[in-house]
Amino acid sequence: MRIKGTRALVTGASSGIGRAVALKLARFGADVALVARRADALENVARQARGHDGTVLVVPCDVSDAAAVARAYHKVKDELGAPDIVVNAAGFGVWKPFLEITEAEHTRMMNVMYWGAFHWIRAALPDMIARGRGHVVNISAGSGRFALPVTSGYSAAAFALGGFSEALHREMLGRRIGVSCIYPGSVRTAFWSERDTPRRGIPPLVRYAPKLSPDAVARNVCYAIWLGMPVRTLPIFVAALARANALWVRLGDLILWKWFVPVVVALVLVRVLVR
Repeated sequence: MRIKGTRALVTGASSGIGRAVALKLARFGADVALVARRADALENVARQARGHDGTVLVVPCDVSDAAAVARAYHKVKDELGAPDIVVNAAGFGVWKPFLEITEAEHTRMMNVMYWGAFHWIRAALPDMIARGRGHVVNISAGSGRFALPVTSGYSAAAFALGGFSEALHREMLGRRIGVSCIYPGSVRTAFWSERDTPRRGIPPLVRYAPKLSPDAVARNVCYAIWLGMPVRTLPIFVAALARANALWVRLGDLILWKWFVPVVVALVLVRVLVR
């Protein structure tokens, strides 16, 4: 599906991945509706997006509130038009051991990542079906392919979003409506905080691996839309780990916790020897 000349709606657009996606879609010629709770932060993103030719609409909304989403969708439809592209990038995560996560925190993670996407898709999908075109992109996480310690709530939400996306992709086959799920590894945003993350729960492979830029994730969102790709896992080592973990969970354990140092040493030796 092409992006130029379409109408796109992006949740979580005030910062991080959502902001990068919104700016990328605006750059490629889409009219963009920016959705997040913080109106002031959305206005800052809107000023940058308006540097391109398309229309930009600011829509403050808490995606976890179904009634608020319904009102916001009608606002977008009235002022911009029914969206051709919906990107669900809103997220909330708390990385703690399971017994330390409060029920409210666990509920909030599910409400933002899973139910937030559900509400927007439920609102937008009938119009997409009526027009016979559209694309939905859901931003999950690497921990939606393989779960880490201290991420029980976040991984539950990420896995739920991935399963929902896969089922909906197959349901929409033949309707000219694409459904994609993006699973990025660690991304350089305020979402990831070494200070607030229990180090004992994060394996070295995750802790020390290079982090993606939000712009790299945004590029992959565009690839998924252009090429109709149902799944994108990035970077490549996260995709490989996800495949190994799907084959055998104990293999995932070994890669994450036992084989990191030998693999790094071997790679360094190879690099030195081939010089």
